[in-house]
Amino acid sequence: MRDKIKDIEYFNTFINEDLARVKKFSDKLENGEVKEDRILPVKSKVHDLKLGIMIAGYSKGDELTLLEEEYLDLLAEWEEVWEPEYYNKNLKMISLGILFQVDRAFVKKVKNMLKKSNINDWLYNFLLDSLDGEQIEVSKEMLFPNSFTTLQRVVYEENKIELLKKYLNNDWYNEDCGCYEAHKSKQNIYYGYWSFEAGAIAKILKINDTQLRDTQYYPYDMVHYKE
Repeated sequence: MRDKIKDIEYFNTFINEDLARVKKFSDKLENGEVKEDRILPVKSKVHDLKLGIMIAGYSKGDELTLLEEEYLDLLAEWEEVWEPEYYNKNLKMISLGILFQVDRAFVKKVKNMLKKSNINDWLYNFLLDSLDGEQIEVSKEMLFPNSFTTLQRVVYEENKIELLKKYLNNDWYNEDCGCYEAHKSKQNIYYGYWSFEAGAIAKILKINDTQLRDTQYYPYDMVHYKE
C-alpha cells in the first residue's frame, strides 16, 4: 500500500467497478451501440477511467512495471481523445511520461498536440523539454500561475526541498483542487491525491529528495524508478 487514506479493499472495489464500466462502454463502442456524435466523448470517458484505474493501482501498491504497461497503453490512445482544456489530466499524462522515462517520440507527439491547440505553458514545456534533452526557455508564462508558481520557483531557486514541501503541503491539495475531498464521497471516486508533476520536477532536477520519502502526495518510488 502506498496510499495512507484508504485501504486495499477500497482500491480493489474501485478498480473492479471502473473496469466493469470500461468494459460496458467498450462493448457498446465495439457493437456499434453509440451514436456517431457520442463516440469520441465515450472514448474519452474510457480513457479517463483507465487513467484513474492506473493511479488507483499505484495507490494500492501495484508493481511499477505493471503500471508502466498500463500507462503506455493510455499513451497510445491519448492523441485520439486529446482534450486541450483538461489541464490537470494532461499534466498528469506528461508527468507520468517523465517518471516512466518514455522515449522522445512521446515528446514530439505531445508537442504537436499542444501546437495544434495553440497552447503555450511553461510547466508543460519544461517537462517536455527535459525529455527532449535540452531546456529551451521561450516563455516563463503559465496558464495557471496561482497553482504552479511554486514549482517554477523549485526550478530557478536554491531552496528546492523547502519549496517542494511548500507545494505539496499548501499548493497541491486544497479547496481549488478538482479532486478536493474525493475520499469523503459516498461514491467510489477517489483514486489517490498524487502529485506526479512534483515528482517529475524532482526527477528532472535530480533533487536529493530523501526528506520527501514519506511526504503525503509525493510518489517517491516512482521518482526513482529505473535508477
